[in-house]
Amino acid sequence: MNKNYELANVCQISDKVKKSGPVAEFVLLLISLAALITCAMAQENISDYSSNKADYWYNKGLILAGTGSYDEAYRAYDKAIQINSDNAGAWYGEALTLRALSFSRHDLHEYNESLKAFDMAIEKYDRAIKADPQDANNWYYKGLALSDRAITMQSSEMLNISNDEQNRIRYFEDAIKAYDNATEINSKFATAWKNKGNVFYILGKYNESIQAYDKAIEIVPDYPLAWYDKGLALNKTGKYDEAVQAYNKAIEKIPKNADMWYNKGNALSSQGKYDEAINSYDKAIQLNQVFAEAWHNKGVAFEKSGFGYEANATFDKAKHMSKEIQLVDFL
Repeated sequence: MNKNYELANVCQISDKVKKSGPVAEFVLLLISLAALITCAMAQENISDYSSNKADYWYNKGLILAGTGSYDEAYRAYDKAIQINSDNAGAWYGEALTLRALSFSRHDLHEYNESLKAFDMAIEKYDRAIKADPQDANNWYYKGLALSDRAITMQSSEMLNISNDEQNRIRYFEDAIKAYDNATEINSKFATAWKNKGNVFYILGKYNESIQAYDKAIEIVPDYPLAWYDKGLALNKTGKYDEAVQAYNKAIEKIPKNADMWYNKGNALSSQGKYDEAINSYDKAIQLNQVFAEAWHNKGVAFEKSGFGYEANATFDKAKHMSKEIQLVDFL
């Protein structure tokens, strides 16, 4: 199995949480790492690898990252790189891990090291592309590394670092070019279309993002994350009814995702369908009881429906949840 296969499946969701809130950005940064455990478990048993091989340490890094053991994951990726410095996937995994550590610890050094690791991953993918320019996977992985580097730069404000907007946009534009090359070589590369849509979304090019998501859905009709992200983009363009339909498609496949229910509630609320919106927020809260934004928007829906008492009680709950989240972040 291609050693980067799991990254292709995981990193497609690295931008799936697109909502405001005290922990949403941090969740966005960690989500690709948090999901790695599922993909790593699909690999051959890690014990099948010799501990003196890079793949052994690479897969160990995936599993450790997936369980939240980021320090140990970093050491495993670093060991893989020591054995094979051309292992682009290990550089990429190390970059994601360092990014998670830097934002959880507010550590500027680890932040800078994560950018260096992203640059090394991009360099290694460039070498692979030079060796075989018709390999769509290498173009795709390069796109992932470029876009994740840009996302890291975008979130630098969490460390009180000024954001180099022009340079960040350049990385996103380069990511689009890499995805373009991947889909030119393999027009059926659904994840490349989907991630290209994510970059367009981040850049505020919502119509282009919808077109890319549609391409992914055309190839894989039951692609819940593409439907979900299409819903987010439709919501941005004011097409709320279509957004709800897209969210429903996603929820059919992933019914226990709080963010999907939350954003469906937002689209319903934007249409004035407050009862339905409240039901969606309730679903989100059932799945994530400390979802402060869902509590708050449920309160707004109550308020607009004329239920002042219920609105105030719900707003109080939202404030309480926000304080709990801030306390956890502080600890």
